[in-house]
Amino acid sequence: MKKILHTTNWYPNKWNDVEALFVREQFNLFSEVSDAKLLHVEVRKDESWFKYEKVVYSEKETGYYILTRIKTFRVIEILSVFLLLWALFRSKASKYDLLHFHIAYPLLTYYHLWKKVIKIPLIVSEHWSAYHFNFFMPKATTKLDRIKNIFHQGLPLITVSKALLNDIQTFSGTKEFPSYVIPNVIDLDVYYYKPQNNANVKPVFFIVNFWRSIKNPFPMLETFAKLAKEDMDFELRIGGYGPILEEMKVFVKKYGLSEHTVFLEKMYKESIAKEMNQADAYLFSSEYETFSAVCAQALCCGCPLIGPAIPAILEYAGTEEMIVLQSNDSIDWKLAILNFLNKESNFNNNRISGKALSFLSHTRIKVIYKNIINKGK
Repeated sequence: MKKILHTTNWYPNKWNDVEALFVREQFNLFSEVSDAKLLHVEVRKDESWFKYEKVVYSEKETGYYILTRIKTFRVIEILSVFLLLWALFRSKASKYDLLHFHIAYPLLTYYHLWKKVIKIPLIVSEHWSAYHFNFFMPKATTKLDRIKNIFHQGLPLITVSKALLNDIQTFSGTKEFPSYVIPNVIDLDVYYYKPQNNANVKPVFFIVNFWRSIKNPFPMLETFAKLAKEDMDFELRIGGYGPILEEMKVFVKKYGLSEHTVFLEKMYKESIAKEMNQADAYLFSSEYETFSAVCAQALCCGCPLIGPAIPAILEYAGTEEMIVLQSNDSIDWKLAILNFLNKESNFNNNRISGKALSFLSHTRIKVIYKNIINKGK
């Protein structure tokens, strides 16, 4: 069995225990086919100028952190790489057969400089939507050249969707690296279909996110405000937290949605799965997703989807599992909601769950991953 050291810049931690849960799920499953340990290496925002901290989360998971108020990208990159090299040294990386990096930037920014010092083979897993948006920067930005250079090193790359792979190839300007697609790992012991004894008296819609601008909930909320004015009875259940949550609450109150809306705040997976099993439909309002673990979780629970035509989601959900908006605006949201209510009986919850569970089978994913890490053996 191969000894693999996993490293990530984004992971559940002592400051936020639900941050990047999908990376932990991936690590846990991949660990079943290898002798694996994980390093969470991150430069985090703090009021201090510089503070170093090491946190042991479990026998397999250790965090190495620099806490700082510095915000300059170049400084953060350099600090991240020095922290990474320190963590690799402390963890005796040389005894491992493979280093597996979950998310390339910023930890691999200067890999071309230190790859001859640490000569262990590397593989990268990517989940990040930033490639699709060119990191929200002009194309000629020097920082982008440093990120693009990571993918010019020929490192094998695992992405969670074909859509993300295409984004990275377009962003980096190269396809000259081995590439594979493995979907996000879903906790199938939690997310599965549980038939309900009683149907909802009124339609119940559920959505949960880390609420930031890219999640674009306001056209959806505008639609429900219009439906409420038309005396349609429904319940909209909104989970999660984030920088635009207060703005959403103000909108709900201002436009008369308060009687129809429940804000559930920060949620854990057991309560999310319960909501998905009890909802008539799961909503997603994002402008873009690299995979959408939460949409896959909803399907595992047999809950049909309503949302825009996002390519990564369309890789695993079709007309039997979702109603697709042609445009992510309030007009198409209203058409989609009414369409769903008119054809709701056509969705088979058990069939939806079965298809999702087959696609996201842990056995299937482990076989794919094992074949990848054994290549060149």
